[in-house]
Amino acid sequence: MEKGNRQPKDIKLAYRVAYLLAGYIKQTLSDEELLELEAWKSESDHNRNLFSELTDENEIQQSLNEFSKPDTEGYLQKSKEHLSSLRRKRSIRIWSYAAAACIAFIVFLFIYYTPFSKTNSADLVEINAKDIQPGTTYATLTLANGKIIVLDTSQTDTAKNGQFIIHGKKGELEYNHSQTVSEYHTLTVPRKGVYKLVLPDGSRVWLNSESSIQYPTAFTGTERKVFVTGETYFEVAPDKQKPFRVVAEKFVVEALGTAFNINTYLNEPTDLTTLVEGAVRLTFKKGSEILKPGEQLKLSENSVEILNPDIGSAVAWKNDQFKFTNTPIDAIMRQVARWYDAEIVYQDKVTVDLNATIERNVPLSKLLYLLSKTDEVHFKIDGKKIIVTK
Repeated sequence: MEKGNRQPKDIKLAYRVAYLLAGYIKQTLSDEELLELEAWKSESDHNRNLFSELTDENEIQQSLNEFSKPDTEGYLQKSKEHLSSLRRKRSIRIWSYAAAACIAFIVFLFIYYTPFSKTNSADLVEINAKDIQPGTTYATLTLANGKIIVLDTSQTDTAKNGQFIIHGKKGELEYNHSQTVSEYHTLTVPRKGVYKLVLPDGSRVWLNSESSIQYPTAFTGTERKVFVTGETYFEVAPDKQKPFRVVAEKFVVEALGTAFNINTYLNEPTDLTTLVEGAVRLTFKKGSEILKPGEQLKLSENSVEILNPDIGSAVAWKNDQFKFTNTPIDAIMRQVARWYDAEIVYQDKVTVDLNATIERNVPLSKLLYLLSKTDEVHFKIDGKKIIVTK
């Protein structure tokens, strides 16, 4: 494409992408700008490959060397030819401001001399009511006597009868490890909620939306047993004398000093247990399996599979992210429904698998906009409904 055929908006976009990439390298982008960069990356494989190439350490050094030479025209031609053949990416480190400025210049040149993919107006998310805000730290605690305590970030740190402390700002409920009298409490997290729990043995538990855990206020017997629904992440305190067991509807997980994620939502087609570190034994109706770190057991009514998934995707929710790795759109929308307390309505049959990493603190419209940048699926917000179309 000739320079004379470029539109002003194309040049503005070139400058904008160059600015975002330079800011990414310098680590000066705001949260909004990082989302904007993520959206640009998700538009195409071409953009993702370009991003990987331009944030590669060797590429940056080579570009700096070339940039310092007097033959500018030759450098421009070599830059175009070189950037057309993208290589594998490497992880980035903190680069100098000079390197970032050089990369911004290269990005501008590359975009300026190559065609833009057009943004379809259908990518915009139609909203027929107020936008839906993301979930937040919220739960309810049911005591043995039936009393219910609401837990949210508005509370100051509060101690209750020496049994536990509510850390309001941290969104965490912590039990006293010196308790000797045991009774059962239940922590319940509704849709649009998330909460953390420290059990009396020091084990830590994260609860995702629409999840619950029932547990004793003291582990006085020969085992540590809790009961869960929904999705929970455990970091188990080691105690060889008292095995730690998590009881779900269809299986039991036994662990000794380990970290793992359990996804056992009733509206999911399978139950998933993902081991991050340590070792666990799963016992279910048809037998038992021992998992190694990095493995995931996928349990359904008719089958048992051991997989090696992307661990980051499995536990992203714990780090306040959505991370989708070749994830079917229906699985994505079930996560979205729980976090935004929305109803999903499919107007078309959509079977696309998506890849994306998006912060969970964004409004629903922004999340859907980023997902729609693939141009393979589109959305409309109508009250508390998300309408999904091709």
